[in-house]
Amino acid sequence: MVVKERRRCPLAVRQPRASYYAWKKEEVEKALDLLRRSSSEGVPVIVEGRKDEAALRKLAVSGRVLCLKARRGSRLDFVEQLDGFDRVIVLTDFDREGRELRAWLYHELSRLGVKTDDTLWRRVKALSRADVRSVEELPSFIRALEARAMGRRL
Repeated sequence: MVVKERRRCPLAVRQPRASYYAWKKEEVEKALDLLRRSSSEGVPVIVEGRKDEAALRKLAVSGRVLCLKARRGSRLDFVEQLDGFDRVIVLTDFDREGRELRAWLYHELSRLGVKTDDTLWRRVKALSRADVRSVEELPSFIRALEARAMGRRL
């Protein structure tokens, strides 16, 4: 008995948006690679809470990650600790509170002469749009992009 092999349509025909999700995943990975490289070079990453730090650890960020809200003392004390650095990466949540916190950090750190790098924040926000509201959602967002790039739905 001869078994006919079932012909399958190419992925691009079955899922025309799969290439879009593959591109999006690639762009997010490029941004995260830049974060990993900068962090391993000693540039501290500022996040809001412990869950955000845990999410970055899941994404293999091995450098110094500082939690703004999970510390004792005021926010001004936290900013004063960063006085010796040339540059910091700010990665707050993407909600209103996170945007306000990012603007406040930029203002306070600029006053001390510390450069704030928020290019990763802007890049991830542009790529994720409404899909990601906080840093702790990034690992699941990347998993969803991987699944969609392969033509699967979550």
